[in-house]
Amino acid sequence: MQTVRDEPAFKAIVEPELRELERRLKEVGRGGHPTFQAAVEHLFSSPGKLLRPTLVFLAARFGPGHDREVILNLAESLELVHTASLVHDDIVDRAALRRNVPTVNATWSDDVAIIVGDYLFAKAYALAAVLPKPEVIAIVAQTVFALCDGELDEVTAAPTLPSEREYFERIELKTASLYAACCQGGAILADADPEHVAALGAFGTSLGLAFQITDDVLDLVGDEEDFGKTVGRDLAEGMATLPMIYAAERRPELAQRVARREKQPNEVLDLLRIIRATDGVERARARALALHDDAASALERLPQGPERDALRELADFVVRRVR
Repeated sequence: MQTVRDEPAFKAIVEPELRELERRLKEVGRGGHPTFQAAVEHLFSSPGKLLRPTLVFLAARFGPGHDREVILNLAESLELVHTASLVHDDIVDRAALRRNVPTVNATWSDDVAIIVGDYLFAKAYALAAVLPKPEVIAIVAQTVFALCDGELDEVTAAPTLPSEREYFERIELKTASLYAACCQGGAILADADPEHVAALGAFGTSLGLAFQITDDVLDLVGDEEDFGKTVGRDLAEGMATLPMIYAAERRPELAQRVARREKQPNEVLDLLRIIRATDGVERARARALALHDDAASALERLPQGPERDALRELADFVVRRVR
């Protein structure tokens, strides 16, 4: 399957909304402490793929009540939730690089990064609070609960290899919940048919799971320049992922080594070599592709049109990407 490097075509029909969102994100720090302003400028100088707000904008096209300002508020709120969670994750993971730029914790300090993440969460809540539908406000709050539950489950887990089921439960909380929220929230705000809201929610969940598995594969075999962060970081920190779980099924002696935290660089390189020699990566890719197919099946319940086509292209991009 061909990899994707260029700007994906599925963003074209929501390009005006994405450009306006980028402008607003860069202004999030206005009026705040100078360090917060600098950190926001640093974070959004490289805003990433903006997949989640793209989902909000596309999902909103399936309803007759499309209010551009309201939809923009939701998209910004959920993108700030996502960014805040990344800032906090980078502290936990002691990450030095994200999106090919130094992390907030590496540029300033852990203390600054904690406060910047908190500030972003507060900004997200302020935007969500003015949304006209209480059920969407609840979706934003429930998504943050899910993100926190997933992260706590990961950092408090015993240093043992999780089961496949435990892994999926964790990534549904940490990743897929936000994808589903973007799809459902945008559709609900636009007064979409409940059946279409449900289909979009199912699409978002499967898409989010496929995204995380692909991310976990790239952490083991990706090119660091393309991937935008250090390869092998999960392995170094003892955060076991699906390709590691599958590799340990073939090589049981890997289980304890993979799950142990605080590895030395030479051990990480040795484990990468062993894991890559198994079929763990290929099996994980196959699972991501199966979830991609589940997402595509959910789209069949939606009306045909350019929005549905764009969502299908987005799903293709998620499993073909190199970063």
